[in-house]
Amino acid sequence: MRRKAIASFAGALLGLAALWLLALQVLPRPVESSWIEGIYKKKETAAASISGPKAVLIGGSGTHYSYSARIIGEATGLAVVNLGTHAGLGGEYLLHRARRSLKPGDTAVVALEHQLIYRVRPSSVLATFVLTSDPGYLPDAPIRDLPALLFGYAPVQVIRQAAATSVPHNSPLYRAETVTALGDESVNVPANKLPYMAETVRSLPALSMMATNPDAPPGFLVEFAAWASQNNVRLIQAWPATTFRPVYLSAPYREYFDNYAEIYRRLGFEVLGSPLNYLVPEDEMLDSMYHADMNGTARISKALAADLCKAIACPNSSAVGLK
Repeated sequence: MRRKAIASFAGALLGLAALWLLALQVLPRPVESSWIEGIYKKKETAAASISGPKAVLIGGSGTHYSYSARIIGEATGLAVVNLGTHAGLGGEYLLHRARRSLKPGDTAVVALEHQLIYRVRPSSVLATFVLTSDPGYLPDAPIRDLPALLFGYAPVQVIRQAAATSVPHNSPLYRAETVTALGDESVNVPANKLPYMAETVRSLPALSMMATNPDAPPGFLVEFAAWASQNNVRLIQAWPATTFRPVYLSAPYREYFDNYAEIYRRLGFEVLGSPLNYLVPEDEMLDSMYHADMNGTARISKALAADLCKAIACPNSSAVGLK
């Protein structure tokens, strides 16, 4: 009797989840999810259009805003695509989704924001995006994440998002149409920085030095490294562009950065350069700790191009002197 009751409850729950999924496909899509889906379409189309080996820049919005596939490609002679999207999706989803754009012979340049190296419970950003834009991810998601994914987009949020979609989006930022054919952002120019954005950057604290243990890497990173090895995809860890803070030059932060890099190194990633070369002055940042404006993007992209050409053979050998 008890087993039958449990089975009935599970069946009812699955039925509710299926109805919820169907309903979300006809309701207005949230603005944030629409932006993520829009830029993914452009970036994945760019990756699919390249027939030969390519370098794919992988990360959240820090990669989207702070790296330029165009600058890196022109400097190195490599085919480069910017696959950066939104850190709120989490490192696990970003790396899982990146597999769709990686082919044998490609190079995965992973520049995850620092907090994304740790596995966390799926965020509302991920739940909302998966339910409204990528339900096909659900069968591949870890079983432990399914409740948070299926029920992480509450009905009250649906009502709020539906109301938000009726308000015109007037900002030049966060628009899929501003993404270039290589996946780069094109409107993070200094002229689009408003005073409150500069103040936000100035007020941000330094990175939190979270516990890092190279002997216990996150499972999703281990799985991605194993997948890359099986599929002949080269792995490179790049540093995310980060707003400069003097404290990053201190011994405790140097130790933190070393431990962080060691996690990647032990999994077979080639670690590029020093994190200190990817620190950006406040006046070259856009609106967050990881979002550079065009000036910062040029600075960081040239640094990455130079480091890439020290690690791999670049058709354009002059890139080594870019810094």
